[in-house]
Amino acid sequence: MWLATTAAGWALWGIPGLAAGGLVAYVAEGVFSYHKPRSRSSPIPGDDHAAAEEFAAAEAEAWLIERRWETDALPSPGGWRPPAGSLPGWQWSPPDGLRPRFDRVPVWVRVWYKTPFVDRYAYAWMWRHGGWDVLPPAARDS
Repeated sequence: MWLATTAAGWALWGIPGLAAGGLVAYVAEGVFSYHKPRSRSSPIPGDDHAAAEEFAAAEAEAWLIERRWETDALPSPGGWRPPAGSLPGWQWSPPDGLRPRFDRVPVWVRVWYKTPFVDRYAYAWMWRHGGWDVLPPAARDS
């Protein structure tokens, strides 16, 4: 649309026609645009109480899981034994996952952790030296 109106303006009236064609294209795009803003709606319809309750339950469960990480987490290995021949933290992790704790490792390990291709060995080093937080096996059952 822009190209057609500005070219027609240029061909008919020169430089003033070019500016007029651009103005017409701008106004036409605003009027006929298919990218009209839509009103944002809530992900949960107002009359759907079951969905709202389900959403609230999911939020409560997420809060409980986060709270468990704050209260029950231990430094790695934390009672876990990785399978033989695997790199813990890279190829294997406990079922609840693990979280890095950079405050427990030296600066050179933090750099190593971010280095491509050799970072997998930093993960294993951090596992052996308590650089990860894990949930102990007993905490999973409770």
